[in-house]
Amino acid sequence: MTEAVPLGLLDRSVPSGTHLCAFYTGSADRDEIVLPFLAEGLRSGHKCIAVLDSVSPPEVLAKLGKNGVDADAAARTGQLELDDPAHAYFRAGSPAGENMLAYWEHRTDAVRTSGTFGLVRAMAEMPAVLDKPAGRAEFFRFEAMLNQFSPAFPRVMLCIRDLERSGAEVLMDTLRTHPVAIMDGAIHQNPYYIEPGKFLAGIGR
Repeated sequence: MTEAVPLGLLDRSVPSGTHLCAFYTGSADRDEIVLPFLAEGLRSGHKCIAVLDSVSPPEVLAKLGKNGVDADAAARTGQLELDDPAHAYFRAGSPAGENMLAYWEHRTDAVRTSGTFGLVRAMAEMPAVLDKPAGRAEFFRFEAMLNQFSPAFPRVMLCIRDLERSGAEVLMDTLRTHPVAIMDGAIHQNPYYIEPGKFLAGIGR
């Protein structure tokens, strides 16, 4: 039976293995998604990994501390990993979709090998530097490939986008690459989702 994972959002749970997206407007709205999602994971004993572009790791630690969790201790023990896109995705040079996927595969494999945590709770945000045609194509290749990635370890991955920073192409490709979406205060099976093979064939290389 698939494990139900409480999101910390909307008093809802999703099955382990869910790849979903959420949209926000501005930093306060973003924090209402990021902080409860991560705090729920820390309280539940999950491994929490976040790669965020619009807020720095020290800011996230400080904000989590004000939400009743000892985020500093979680970071010291390795339960919480906060990263930025430059370090996570661009260390190998070109931000190719395969390099971005390799980052998450490596993180998941490390957790599985350690045997310390039973579930990976992940959060990611599209780097603003990729909001141009070539960068968008590579980033959404990565998002589509995530749907083909069958992890050897249970996980839930939440991808967030700022409606103020993202153009129409980013918003539509976000919907096309996420089977589940948080919209209008509810969680939906996303009718705009396109199966990864079809999506990848459509964008080519």
